[in-house]
Amino acid sequence: MTIEQDGVTIGEGLEPDTVEAESPVEDGAGTTEEGVDTPVPLAEAPEQPASSDADPSPSGDIDDLRHAVESLDSRLEESQRLLVRQTDLVDRLHAENGELRAGELRNAQLPLVRDLLRLHDDVGRMRGAASEDDHDLRIIQESLVDILGRNGIQPFAPEPGESFDPLFHTASGVEPTLEEALDKAVIEVVRQGFRWESGDTIRVAEVRAYRYRDSSQ
Repeated sequence: MTIEQDGVTIGEGLEPDTVEAESPVEDGAGTTEEGVDTPVPLAEAPEQPASSDADPSPSGDIDDLRHAVESLDSRLEESQRLLVRQTDLVDRLHAENGELRAGELRNAQLPLVRDLLRLHDDVGRMRGAASEDDHDLRIIQESLVDILGRNGIQPFAPEPGESFDPLFHTASGVEPTLEEALDKAVIEVVRQGFRWESGDTIRVAEVRAYRYRDSSQ
């Protein structure tokens, strides 16, 4: 609708009563309908809650790290103790196994060893019965001792004057004496003893020894 007044046309297409001034409409706090933010007073600004994701205390991190290191040290020490224990066990088992094998080998050799010892004794008696030193018999006896030695068997005999020891000696004869200091002293060796290199005795030495007798008896 148009209105003509004094030859001027106004309000073309508009109703005078329906024309309203446009004003910005707020859509929420501080935001206009066109989406443009408007400043919000500080007093009206909402409070922000304290963040729950604050960084942990550095001292707490150090304590956790220290505890972790101490735990690792403890586990490492325990592992080392177990390793040492296992090593000792393996070494002991190897030693026991070696001793068992050595014992089995000695038991298997023992009959032959005893035969060689009897041969050694027979050659010695033959030398003692000879009117003069028989060179050949001496070489045979020395060869027997050498063979025994290469197989881990060594002769032994006490020196005259040493004390009689029933663990390593047997008495083939006793001679009385009035000197108490000579009681159980070895006079002479009748037959050598033999033992393994480990110290185990194969045959004790046969000796003659003194025995003290009180003159008042």
